[in-house]
Amino acid sequence: MAKGDEMNNLISRQVEDYISYKKGLGYQIKIESQELRRFAAYTEAIEHETSLTTDIAFQWATLNPEYSRWYMARRMETIRTFAKYICIFDPNAQMLPKGVFGKCHGRTTPYIFSKEEIAILMKAASGLYSPDGLRSKTIPTAIGLLWSTGMRPNEVCQLMNADVDFDEGLITIRETKFSKNRVLPLHETTVSELRAYVNDRDRLRKDFSDEHFLIMTGSRKLVLPNLEYAMQVIRSELLTDTKEWNRRPPRLFDVRHSFACRTLLSWLKDGIDVNIKILYLSTYLGHVKVADTYWYLTGTPELMDFAASSFEEFFYGNKGTCHEE
Repeated sequence: MAKGDEMNNLISRQVEDYISYKKGLGYQIKIESQELRRFAAYTEAIEHETSLTTDIAFQWATLNPEYSRWYMARRMETIRTFAKYICIFDPNAQMLPKGVFGKCHGRTTPYIFSKEEIAILMKAASGLYSPDGLRSKTIPTAIGLLWSTGMRPNEVCQLMNADVDFDEGLITIRETKFSKNRVLPLHETTVSELRAYVNDRDRLRKDFSDEHFLIMTGSRKLVLPNLEYAMQVIRSELLTDTKEWNRRPPRLFDVRHSFACRTLLSWLKDGIDVNIKILYLSTYLGHVKVADTYWYLTGTPELMDFAASSFEEFFYGNKGTCHEE
């Protein structure tokens, strides 16, 4: 969306005012701002010069007949949030009704990877087409980092050489999702693999001007779309008896979910009080609220088995007698 004098309708100006307001409060709203600017561009394209209306929002939300009901609900909710703000200043703006397309917020069950599946993905990634050899080294390393640290995919892509301290075994993640820095300790095996990667990377690259840690074809930094595309290519290796997924296919972000669940299960097996340690996991993952960490925890078969065993032990004791007896 163009800014300044090129914004020639009311909604475009109001959208930019709203984005500036939210950013001034410390919100990044990257996705929300993109959607709002698409909406503003639509209103310009159809020459809508007046205030926000329910009809214009509905038209934009349903613009493509292939949109899912969930996606249309998300688009309407984005405009409704904007409407709450703009109705304060524009008496002609209409407040959108809530829930026109149903709920737009819900938890999609993540794919919880096993250690064996990550090994399969890393092996498949090492066989990806790689003109100068960098891609086939970098993608497996990125997946391994996601698995061993629980970092966000984009955090892995943004790592700089200076952020990886081999001597101390630490990774520094800077200016992350909530504009916070955090330091992650690395296991010695992870340090060893990262050292080996750097040796291969520097042997293969031709240009050393980019200071990012993960380097792709042509000595350019790894960007998130590169990593996401690689996952789309290699995840079929996890399919066994069928050629299609009977659920949403695994995503990069599911590796982070897997890290959280794996950590929790390890603590439970060691008899550690999860209610106390969850604060450490929340900090490690870079969450602002511990509630955000609980969102990651999924009822895996292993967790359910452990919970069932704990329930039986609590109520029946070691001898199999009811506690009421």
